[in-house]
Amino acid sequence: MMNNFSKYSVLIIGLGNIGMGYDLHQKSKEIILTHAKSFNLNHNFKLVGGVDLRVKTIKIFEKIYKVKGFTNIKEAMISLRPDLVIIASPTELHYVNIKEVFEYGEPKIVLCEKPLSYKLKESQEIVNLFKNKETRLFVNYFRRVLPANLEIFSLFNSNEFSVPFKGVCIYSKGLYNSASHFINLFQFFFGEVKDIKIINKNNNKIKLKFDPEPDFQLNFQNGKIVFISNDNSLFINNSELIMKNGRLSFEEGGNKVLWKGIKKDKRFSGYEVLGDNSRLFNNDFNKIQYYVAEQIHLAMQSRKNSLCTFQEALNTQEIMEQIQIKL
Repeated sequence: MMNNFSKYSVLIIGLGNIGMGYDLHQKSKEIILTHAKSFNLNHNFKLVGGVDLRVKTIKIFEKIYKVKGFTNIKEAMISLRPDLVIIASPTELHYVNIKEVFEYGEPKIVLCEKPLSYKLKESQEIVNLFKNKETRLFVNYFRRVLPANLEIFSLFNSNEFSVPFKGVCIYSKGLYNSASHFINLFQFFFGEVKDIKIINKNNNKIKLKFDPEPDFQLNFQNGKIVFISNDNSLFINNSELIMKNGRLSFEEGGNKVLWKGIKKDKRFSGYEVLGDNSRLFNNDFNKIQYYVAEQIHLAMQSRKNSLCTFQEALNTQEIMEQIQIKL
């Protein structure tokens, strides 16, 4: 077991919802929804500080986690010299925050919340900041590190879930905020997007200029998935993939994934229908950031991991950029 002196030190920049807020009042160690709680509990890391512009938030952070909070990156980087920096600030601040991190230090890894930026050009500029540096950059598309999704990935690779496929994904609250998670996950499962088709621009649904809500289709080498935006008050992010040999359903945003194979239809000769038995894959959304921290530890040791690399994040953003251009 590693002692305190051999733990990787962690600085979190941005103490909003994903940084600290989502599980602020959850005392259970089985509910780990934020970076602060995940790295505080993980014995491989030592949470050493947090940065936020809000003094009130800093005081809450210091009271709960018993480490120093800062209102500026310069002081935090010089004082702490962290191994790992988490960028959990608002998306429009990612570039300037990462640039300032490098002005005063060079951590082993930077984990940035998705997306890197709302503009592909700025995301590429962020990536350029890492050139000629040993620091590695990952982007927190957390669905690709969840245990059930990793098992499903291996089942795709072993052809237990067979292609070709067709799918539908219903998403809520924006292309960048929600649909991007599933675009990235399906790229992880199925590889490169070959073609994009806009089905409905839904311009009347646009809530924010930087996050439209179109209906569109992504074509992969072995299948296609239609994305449909949900403009009702109900928040829902669900997907269904019809494979050659069954159906894979991502329910509760992907917290639970159900697989049903096929069987011969006893009623109508020559037809195949879904079988009676389901196989449940549980992604355990209560511990999403716990799984992220585990994968970061693998990356720290230069071991194989399923974190989203900067290039994979750029590939996802290129798809979103192409969609926006077509609107």
